[in-house]
Amino acid sequence: MTDEAGMLLRVSGFGFAAGIIYWFLSYEWLGTICLLLLGAGPGFAGLILIQEQRQRGGTGESRAAALRRLAGVPPQDPPGPKDLEAEDLGVLPLPTIWPLAASLGMAILLTGLIYGLWLVVLGLGLLGYAAWGWLAAVNRENRYGRVQAATPSPSPQSGPVSDPRPEPDPAEAEGGAAAQADAGRETETRPG
Repeated sequence: MTDEAGMLLRVSGFGFAAGIIYWFLSYEWLGTICLLLLGAGPGFAGLILIQEQRQRGGTGESRAAALRRLAGVPPQDPPGPKDLEAEDLGVLPLPTIWPLAASLGMAILLTGLIYGLWLVVLGLGLLGYAAWGWLAAVNRENRYGRVQAATPSPSPQSGPVSDPRPEPDPAEAEGGAAAQADAGRETETRPG
C-alpha cells in the first residue's frame, strides 16, 4: 500500500464514521449524504491505487507494514548511517519577505472589491511590486547561488562564540593609521 492510498482510506473512514454518527445525532439527510460521499470518493480512489499497485507487482510489504501505513504510522528507519548522496533532496528557497507582501496585496485587493476602487488599485500595485521582488529574489538566488556565511553558525550547546580574529596590536594600529594619513597627503599634493 502506498502512502497516498493509506491517506485516502483514512479520509474515507472518517467520512463514513462521521456520516453515520451525524445521522443518528441529527436525522438530517443532506449532511449525512454529503459525509457519506466524502467517505465514498476518497475510499474509491484509495482502492484504485491499491489495485493498480497490485497489477504492477506490488511492493512486497508484509500485512503488518500495510496496516501501519494505513494507520499513518511512519516506517522505521533502517539501522546504521544513511548516505544522503544518493537521495533526491529538495532545496528550500532562502527566507524572504515577498510572500507576506504578496498576500497583503491580495488581501487589500479583495477588500477593495467591497469598499472601493482605490483599494483595488492599491492592492494591485502592492501585489505587482511583491511579485516583481519575489521573482527578482528567486532569479538572484538561481543565478548567484546561495550566499553562505564565512563562519559556521554556532550550535545551541556550544555556548558563547568567541571572535576568531586576533586582537589588533596597538603599535600596528598606530602605524597603520600613520600610513593611511601619509597616503591621504600624497593624494592631496598630486596635481589633479
